[in-house]
Amino acid sequence: MSYEHFGVFLRELRESRGLTREQLAKDICTPKQIYRIEKGDFEPSLYLLNQLSIKFNMDLNEYFKTYFSVKTIIGFEGREEFNKAIEAMDINLLKRLIEKYEKHKDFSSGENFQRICYAKSLEAAYEQDYTTSLNHCLKGIMVEDPVFSLDTITKSTYSNVGLAILNCMGLDYISLGREDIGSKILFDLLYVVENYVLASPYPMYQASQFSKKVYQNTLYNISYQLFNEEKFEKAEQLIEKGINFSIRENSLRFLPGLYFMKFKLLYKKEHYEEAKEIYNQMRCLYAITKQDKVLEEMDKSVGEDYPRIFEEEDSSSSTSDISMKEVAAAKESI
Repeated sequence: MSYEHFGVFLRELRESRGLTREQLAKDICTPKQIYRIEKGDFEPSLYLLNQLSIKFNMDLNEYFKTYFSVKTIIGFEGREEFNKAIEAMDINLLKRLIEKYEKHKDFSSGENFQRICYAKSLEAAYEQDYTTSLNHCLKGIMVEDPVFSLDTITKSTYSNVGLAILNCMGLDYISLGREDIGSKILFDLLYVVENYVLASPYPMYQASQFSKKVYQNTLYNISYQLFNEEKFEKAEQLIEKGINFSIRENSLRFLPGLYFMKFKLLYKKEHYEEAKEIYNQMRCLYAITKQDKVLEEMDKSVGEDYPRIFEEEDSSSSTSDISMKEVAAAKESI
């Protein structure tokens, strides 16, 4: 396939900035690669597009995808279907979408191929086959970073799918008993999101709703791991950061889980009255976010797992840390 249209655009952009190919390629790639892209003979990787975007301070990745990554209406519709299934974490739907789109040409490379890899990793993780899940994660992350290394995560920027893959990769390592590697990946991911996404000076990398949810989920996953390692003080700091961020952004998706972690910490510290108050708030949040199945399972187990909060019935109504106005606003954003 010819990429001449994008090549002409890149050459004109480079010349308008007064850059030689050598200057543009510095610390990114070779001048020969720039030459081949400008000739339309070479498809740039997502990693290379990200690096060029930073150098030019404009979203070349989005421009490139507009012209080339989705070649048919089927590819566009499939991308949207995957996004919705991933958002809902509907594993059965993801399985059907993998079967439907895996062999389609629009899903053979680029970000759409990443979606296939990520969907397969979620399916494997759901079936507790964490080695297979990890292999799919590695295949997906190398689409945008061909020289990916666990030692250089914090030195790169990633697409939304790339951020989600890193989160999944960290959990896979933890599930495989490599807590050291898994925790490092999650902490590195937290650094990337906080420094390159939430605080990015580049418009094309400013946080989307998806990346904000990845951030909330990462805070939850790290605090959960720290709790298991009995590093309670650090876990509490991250939980509070996640709760405050969720309220500020009017996003309730992961707030119930963060409140559950806060509840567990308070119970562990034997602050039973505070724990009971947080538990009541948490039940409301699960109900508001329509996570009825989770709420039902939690209600069945909490009396047995955390009996002390039910020893004395508290007739007074709990006072929520979240105002009704904030909850109503957040509910509208779901």
